Amino acid sequence: MMKHPITLYILVLAILAPCVATAQTANNFKVTDRFFGVHFDFHANPDTRGIGKTLKAEDVDFMLDKVHPDYIQVDTKGHPGISSYPTKVGVAAPDILLDPLKLFREETAKRGIGLFSHFSGILDAQAVKDHPDWARINGGGDKDKGATSIFGNYAADYFIPQINELSSKYHINGVWVDGECWALQPDYSDAAIAAYTRATGKTDIPHRRKDDGYLDYVQFTRRAFHQYLTHYINAVHKFNPNLIVTSNWSFSSFMPGKVDAPVDYLSGDFTSDAVADVDFESRVLAPQGKPWDLMCWGFMSDKNGKGFYWKSARHLDQKAALVLSQGGGYQIYTPQHRDASLPMETVPMLTEVSKFCHDRKIYTYNSTPVPQVALLLSAFGHYNESPGVFENAQGGNNNVKGTLELLLDSKYSVQVLQEHHLKNNLAQYPLLVITEWRQLQPEFIAEIEQYVRDGGKVLAIGDNHLFGKYLQGALPVKSNAGLSISKQNYGKGAIACITDTFAMSGISLRYLNTRDENLRAAVNQVVQELFPQPKVEVNSDSKVHITLNKKDNNLMLHLVNVGDHFDTNADNTLKFNLPAITTPISVTLATGKRPKAVILQPDGKKLPFTYAAGKIKFAVPGLDVYSIVQVIN
Repeated sequence: MMKHPITLYILVLAILAPCVATAQTANNFKVTDRFFGVHFDFHANPDTRGIGKTLKAEDVDFMLDKVHPDYIQVDTKGHPGISSYPTKVGVAAPDILLDPLKLFREETAKRGIGLFSHFSGILDAQAVKDHPDWARINGGGDKDKGATSIFGNYAADYFIPQINELSSKYHINGVWVDGECWALQPDYSDAAIAAYTRATGKTDIPHRRKDDGYLDYVQFTRRAFHQYLTHYINAVHKFNPNLIVTSNWSFSSFMPGKVDAPVDYLSGDFTSDAVADVDFESRVLAPQGKPWDLMCWGFMSDKNGKGFYWKSARHLDQKAALVLSQGGGYQIYTPQHRDASLPMETVPMLTEVSKFCHDRKIYTYNSTPVPQVALLLSAFGHYNESPGVFENAQGGNNNVKGTLELLLDSKYSVQVLQEHHLKNNLAQYPLLVITEWRQLQPEFIAEIEQYVRDGGKVLAIGDNHLFGKYLQGALPVKSNAGLSISKQNYGKGAIACITDTFAMSGISLRYLNTRDENLRAAVNQVVQELFPQPKVEVNSDSKVHITLNKKDNNLMLHLVNVGDHFDTNADNTLKFNLPAITTPISVTLATGKRPKAVILQPDGKKLPFTYAAGKIKFAVPGLDVYSIVQVIN
């Protein structure tokens, strides 16, 4: 019997409502909505059974409603190449009892929360097992058991179609592609060698690092990955222009250089809990001209490396502070259980960190740095020194990291900038710091020379081989930290060079590994001579890292407590300790005019200040983890 038309209409709406909500969520979510998120994955393998067995809608709802993430990322395909959802394109796990992705999409769509796929790219063990001709070939001629070739048919025949399947079937908002640049190695497949010969005309192929031309082959591999990345992102964007895509660690410290592929945002997951690593990675991504975030692993191993335990909210708050202070977004990695269910014990921790971040978003997200100290991360120098394809612990990156910490510990506001950031922009920075690069491009050296001639100041740390001709006649001065310091005026500016007189010891790495206070003080004395009037001066004996940004025409001074350390608990786990700073922090800030108010955020507490000669002076009454001083004009 035919139902009443109104009844039928209501029934049809009820059936279609989840689909409509899902489509609207997919269309309305923007890349700039990615501020705070939670990343879940579990890398299903061929033996994974019972997927969805204990995954419950009420658990997902509880997590979403308590934590209030702007988005979540969930497992779809990990490095083993086994999909954790029913797929007609890829290879699904053998025992899927409930479709996790369908459930996550339904529950996130109800709340307007973004849903992103964690999807392994070049690393796909199942794909190369089923299609040996898709495998990368190593220098010894063997097929890689885990990695595909970027020169073969994997992307066109498998990778791109599966992303399009995810996009059309589940209306996901985006894809966080993992296992790419950081996993890339030189490929000696027939297709790769043919591409190299076409590009260079060379037929003598270097297979080992000691072979002539090996670095040229590595550089060819790098260029090929840029092309590969551009190709597949253009393909999935053509299928769905609204899909938000990134490749993990692209255009980061692993892969420095100008963003020349159509990634929608930049992202990376850091496993280190060292402040130095988070300081560095966030400052490398921040100036790249794309929305960006960093992912902190929410767990750590015990001292024996036999198990893991969850980090405290305070621990994760500090890492969030280091990221947010640079204008980025933040996400936390909490692995799913093997059946795709969620670790519900993490909800209180995630809720606290989410509130910490969202309370500060209005003062941090997409803010603009005030030029002060520019620290050079040379893409040219890195690739010239690094034997790997894309590796961030090679070349001069660790030297930059050590110098960055030295400058931050001296309470300077520092940006880590590459050649393409500084080209035609050097004049806006009062001080340029260059640290222990073996080689820079001659045209960039010439630009630096003009910068100094016009009044700029350069501090070269490590040796003077790059700037020695500008220091002729300068008499070196020995410091009590074992440093030899030369300084010479040049044009309207000046160049100083600091050389480490200790054998086999670099200044930057020495500081990174020891936090030698005498070393820091000796270098800081030279910095003060070159840069005597920073826009902000912070006076405190406590360990505070500062950043000076602008947002909505207001100055924002970010203060992060980095005085952390670890203790050992009775169960052999490490306890994160971050004592609050209880003594006042004195600040002098050049504003040019008297501001309307100085407010400590996110507390909303007005700070009394004095104003004279274009500068304000005030005191911050202590610091817990992270506060922002908002100067309202």
